[in-house]
Amino acid sequence: MRIDSEALMKKEQFKFDRDGLLAAVIQDHRNGAVLMVGYMDYEALNRTVEAKKVCFWSRSRQEYWVKGETSGNVFHLVSIYYDCDADALLVNVLPGGAGKACHTGNYSCFYNLLHEEKANALTESGCKVKHMHEPETGRED
Repeated sequence: MRIDSEALMKKEQFKFDRDGLLAAVIQDHRNGAVLMVGYMDYEALNRTVEAKKVCFWSRSRQEYWVKGETSGNVFHLVSIYYDCDADALLVNVLPGGAGKACHTGNYSCFYNLLHEEKANALTESGCKVKHMHEPETGRED
């Protein structure tokens, strides 16, 4: 199935950046953790849907790459959403292999804390506070 089927948006409806790319936020389907951010052009998006494995465009190497093709930590596609402006993607995946998204061996690329509010102030405001350094064993529904 090509991404341009009647059920999905046409290429012209996406707002690609000047390099023809969309930011793709990769999220663990099991727990909602953000694993990494990559970039996709229309071809990478099609390859992802067709193979059901996440494919990116490498801005540095100027080539397509499938996550996990060398490490074994493949991202198996669950779903793809696009945002209200059609300029970013949210890609839900089931991590394969050892489940490590980052080239450093970490579960997520987002492990460097820049700032954090005190948990009690956030919970008092109604926000749910949760750290996502490692995947949960179960899923709350």
